[in-house]
Amino acid sequence: MKTVNIEEIRESNRLKKEKCEEAKAAMRDILSDEQLEKFDGVFDRVVGKVFRGVVLRQRD
Repeated sequence: MKTVNIEEIRESNRLKKEKCEEAKAAMRDILSDEQLEKFDGVFDRVVGKVFRGVVLRQRD
């Protein structure tokens, strides 16, 4: 497995998405079935807002 540094992640939208998916999978593993019902929607909304904020800051 290749080690990826934070600068590579910052510069690559693909890596950002991959790392978010890895984090999401890890968190899903520790949640109960009841918690999973809400988790996906909340996680996706938060990540979407963060990415939009990052994109807007990069344009400024």
